[in-house]
Amino acid sequence: TTEDKLIPSCREVKTREERVVVTLASGLKVMCDTKTDGGGWIIFQRRIYGIVDFYRSWQEYRDGFGDINIGEFYLGNEHIYNLTSAAKYDLRIDIKYNRNSYFAQYSDFQILSEKDKYKLKIGAYSGNAGDNLSYHNNMSFSTYDKDNDLYGSNCATTYLSAWWYNSCHNSNLNGQWGSKEHSNGVIWNSLTNSESASFTEMKIREK
Repeated sequence: TTEDKLIPSCREVKTREERVVVTLASGLKVMCDTKTDGGGWIIFQRRIYGIVDFYRSWQEYRDGFGDINIGEFYLGNEHIYNLTSAAKYDLRIDIKYNRNSYFAQYSDFQILSEKDKYKLKIGAYSGNAGDNLSYHNNMSFSTYDKDNDLYGSNCATTYLSAWWYNSCHNSNLNGQWGSKEHSNGVIWNSLTNSESASFTEMKIREK
C-alpha cells in the first residue's frame, strides 16, 4: 500500500495498516512499520517471499534493490548512512523461524560512509533472538566484488551473500533464501544454526 505524503520520518505516519510505503521529506521512499513496539520504524531490509535475489554487488547494496511495494527489498547502504549520520537511531531485527517470532534490538545503530566501507556501529543488545550481531560490530560491509572482511578468502562469495563479515559470520540475513547448506542461508545463528529464517525485517527508529 502506498501513500505519498511528505513527512520527516515514520514516526509521523498515522494509519491502521501495519506496513505502509511513504515518501519522506528528503525524497526517500521507505516502508514504515507502524505497529511494532509503538511503530515509527523505517524498514531497510525485508525478506518474506524469497523472490528477490540478495546475492548482489557493492553498487547494488549501496544504491538499494528489490521492490518496496511488494515488500522485499534492501533500501541501500548510502541511504542508511545518510539517515544514521543525521540523527541517533535504534536498530530492531524481527525474525521468524519454525513459525515462531523473535527480535533483537541494538541501541545507537549507525553505518559509516562509503569511504569507511559502510562500517557497522551498534550499541547494547536486548531481545529474545540472541545477540548474533555484536560479533559484526565495527566490521566493514563486504560483497562478492568488494572483500573487506577479516577472513583469508571472501566470506561473501563463500556464503553467497553480503554482510558486515568478520571472520565470517554469526548472522547472515542477506543469505540464500531457504538454504540449509553450508550456513549460507538466512542465518541468525542462535536460532537457525545452519538453516534459514522464513522472514526478516531490519528496521531503524530515531531516538
